[in-house]
Amino acid sequence: MIEFHNMYINSFKDFSIEGWDQLLKKFDATINYTSWFLNYIEVLNVKTSINNLTFTVFRGDIAIAIVPLYVEKINNDWQISMGQEPIYAPIFSFETLSDDVFGYYEYIIVEVEKIAKKYKCSLARFHYSPLLFTKNSQNYYTKFGYSKEILYPDWYIFKSSHGYIIDLKKSDTILLKNIRSRYRTNINRTSRVVELFILDKLFFEKKLFNKYIDLYYQVKGLKRSKKAFQLDEFAVLNGFESILLCEYNDQLIGAIAIHTYQKKARYNSSIQLYNVDKGIYPNHFLLKSSIDYLKKNDFELFEIGEQVSHSDLYKVSKKEENLSHFKSGWGGKLIPWMKAQKEFENV
Repeated sequence: MIEFHNMYINSFKDFSIEGWDQLLKKFDATINYTSWFLNYIEVLNVKTSINNLTFTVFRGDIAIAIVPLYVEKINNDWQISMGQEPIYAPIFSFETLSDDVFGYYEYIIVEVEKIAKKYKCSLARFHYSPLLFTKNSQNYYTKFGYSKEILYPDWYIFKSSHGYIIDLKKSDTILLKNIRSRYRTNINRTSRVVELFILDKLFFEKKLFNKYIDLYYQVKGLKRSKKAFQLDEFAVLNGFESILLCEYNDQLIGAIAIHTYQKKARYNSSIQLYNVDKGIYPNHFLLKSSIDYLKKNDFELFEIGEQVSHSDLYKVSKKEENLSHFKSGWGGKLIPWMKAQKEFENV
């Protein structure tokens, strides 16, 4: 049984950026636990008055757990979430024994609910990255009064209990063979007439990056601030993000942004123009190029996205069905994507 008398917490904001990222090397992590990403969430969600309350759990002088945590104001009520989405679950240091994890969760849940009480939060949402899933993984939150279902708001990602992970350790031949045959045809047609550019820590051209920003605003409108794109630029230059660009007839027609950390990659976002010539498929071309790029740079896992299925609890739209079908065509394996939500009374 874990004894709590020699345990304490340190706030993320008490660390320097260098100190935090050095600490993170003692954990099996994804991009979502880096100091860059934890700050990035605040910039992306400034309209919700979001506060970063991330903390670490120490036992003596040893860091045991990293616990991402945010509170934000939604419709004048505070809740524990990030842009209404679930927050990534705690991770534990390489030195932590698996038999002790439940005991540490007891301590963490108490700290989380102290914060929920302080801010009078209406709910808390968490999820576990499929990139960190192992045969011993379990949804610890459900042991403390949390539900594994997230039913509101009615968003696509909340309807998913699995995500697709591509094992990049497979051979190039197998990776290509596992892509849906129709997609391979689209990729071959597109690759003959477009040009690929990759922005990463080894190559960064400001002019190309600005074209990427322009394309984003053209397709999605003014949804992101200049400061958010400045952090994207920082991420690219420091190896946390790679941006793949597709150009056709000297015009940028598509882009994919990938988050990268510790040999794990996550498909973050994509944009494409839809009024290009028939037979040009920028998203297909860029996803295949992403797989090739990550494989070449010795990445091991690539999280490509969600899969949803019909349920008595919610409706799945035709658009959501089509998106899941698209994600299923890239040779990934379905990995559990565990979520948890708790609603608090007496707000």
